[in-house]
Amino acid sequence: MKNKILFSQQGKRYQSDALVIGSGIAALTYVLELLKLKSDCKVNLITKKELVSCNSFYAQGGIAAAPDTKNSIENHIKDTLAAGDGLANVEMVKEILSKGSQSIKFLTDHNVSFDQYLTTEGGHSERRVYHVGDRTGEAIIDALIQKVKQHKQVKILEYHTAVNLITDHNKAVIGAYVLDEKHHKIHTFLSNVVILATGGAGKVYRYTSNLDVATGDGVAMAYRIGTRVSNLEFYQFHPTLLYNHELNNFLISESLRGEGAYLLNPDTQQRFMQKFAPKKMELATRDVVARAIFNEIERSTQKYVYLDIRHKSREFLQQHFPYIFETLLSVGIDLSCDLVPVVPAAHYLCGGILTDIKGCTDVSRLYAIGETACTGLHGANRLASNSLLEGVVMAQSAAKNSIKWLKQPIKTDIKVKGWCSKCVTDVRRASQINTHWRGLRGEMSAYAGIIRTKAGLQDLLKLISTRREMVESYYWKHEVTRDLIELRNILLVAELIIRAALKRHESRGGHYREDYPQKLSKAKASVLRVS
Repeated sequence: MKNKILFSQQGKRYQSDALVIGSGIAALTYVLELLKLKSDCKVNLITKKELVSCNSFYAQGGIAAAPDTKNSIENHIKDTLAAGDGLANVEMVKEILSKGSQSIKFLTDHNVSFDQYLTTEGGHSERRVYHVGDRTGEAIIDALIQKVKQHKQVKILEYHTAVNLITDHNKAVIGAYVLDEKHHKIHTFLSNVVILATGGAGKVYRYTSNLDVATGDGVAMAYRIGTRVSNLEFYQFHPTLLYNHELNNFLISESLRGEGAYLLNPDTQQRFMQKFAPKKMELATRDVVARAIFNEIERSTQKYVYLDIRHKSREFLQQHFPYIFETLLSVGIDLSCDLVPVVPAAHYLCGGILTDIKGCTDVSRLYAIGETACTGLHGANRLASNSLLEGVVMAQSAAKNSIKWLKQPIKTDIKVKGWCSKCVTDVRRASQINTHWRGLRGEMSAYAGIIRTKAGLQDLLKLISTRREMVESYYWKHEVTRDLIELRNILLVAELIIRAALKRHESRGGHYREDYPQKLSKAKASVLRVS
């Protein structure tokens, strides 16, 4: 057949002290901390696109860090536990949040210049969010990348996508197979320690603030080798993604509501949050606000609600939200005099690969940090701007702990086969397989999104199982591409989300079951593992 080509994808073999998969705040912090502890170690850092193609880069709001006083830290802990809706791990919360000031110092020491003016966001009882205008993530990632690039022993490989983790006969992780997208080869990366910092899985839903690379790769790869995952049913939906066909994935920061923006019904142009959260209104936690918007959209004639901050001056908006202001102007929306159409969007995976305070997973030599991990900090719902803090704290902790594996290197003569399958390229079949993306994202949004039911989840599980079977069959017989890797991973993550959601017979935090609207008296984390 003219559109079928047979070839081998076997690539080269690489070896390092540490293999870091990802390029967000957690990945970059880990590299810098590891090199501070052991300056001569060799690091391979792989990322699916450019280094800046990570969700951390697009974090507009900031990093939550209480001043180093007992009352301030205790208030931060209290707000975090309230947002976590009874499911946050208290000891992990205390440990991570107590390092707020230390994390800010780490970032300022690496040339991040925060504004003097602290802001607040939904769920916070006081101003404790450090920011750089409304482009905090960009400022942090740019600064950390510059520092990482100064170290010659760090090999940065862009357009490289992890396919699967490699384990030895003791089931310890000793590396990963990695697709070199530009050369269509799959290389074998061996390493004394592997760090998963692959981010979230927002692409599983139709509307998301995440980049296209957020396909749950770390969770899927870890689960496939038997690592436990936890609390995957708790997906946080950010209430205010711009509803616009020209701009995809553009988030309207929660900081606007922190500075007094209102949410309006699109038909009546009246505020509605008093019906859902009469005390905190627009500054209620994200799960409450997102669910309120979802309900309001269902009752209206439009597919969105409005965000209104016209009562603030043009000068104030340009000064505090320059990036958002200019971006909205580019699509004909003037923040100072126009209403902004917004929808809830998948924003943050509160669960993930189960780890301890050191970032250790169930499997030796494998660490998970950042959004791909579940430390217990977020519980059932993440408090805004806690994630960047967690990324810094857990990366530093993982670096300190992983030094032990560098002192116990894997055997250099270990027999690991290179990627040896012969693969067929079938252009038409590849196109057909990739149409599953559209169906999957629509189905997940409808059945396993902001509001869920048993019947809907069960129907969806059947659909997902069928899709997974088809894609797995294709995966083993055809050329491995980034699209195929991501589709395979996101289908597995979708199934795990559904299974976890079916097991939780209650509504808590970011998980809302219409058939179980009440909360159980005792909160219990969900844990899934390959049987």
